[in-house]
Amino acid sequence: MESLHALAARLDEAAATIEALARAATANDPPHPAFGVHIAGRAGEVGRALHRRWLEATEDRAREATIAAARLAAAASAIRGAADRYVETDDTVRRRLGREV
Repeated sequence: MESLHALAARLDEAAATIEALARAATANDPPHPAFGVHIAGRAGEVGRALHRRWLEATEDRAREATIAAARLAAAASAIRGAADRYVETDDTVRRRLGREV
């Protein structure tokens, strides 16, 4: 069952990494002046629209990454639980067989 526990640990590590990436995705957004939002006229309108789309896209990707991280963590938990139940079952069978001998 060690291999299942090792797999669960790797999934937990992956979930933590993805969660960190989700936080970083929005933490490093370029400031709105980088898009020219302060410029008058059509260029400023385009800059504001681009900045808005940038924020929406990075927020969406961050949300998706957070969901993926939660799914990996849930899978790790399920695998760990299954491994523990295998050990319990093996112990139960060992005790029963020991009594029958």
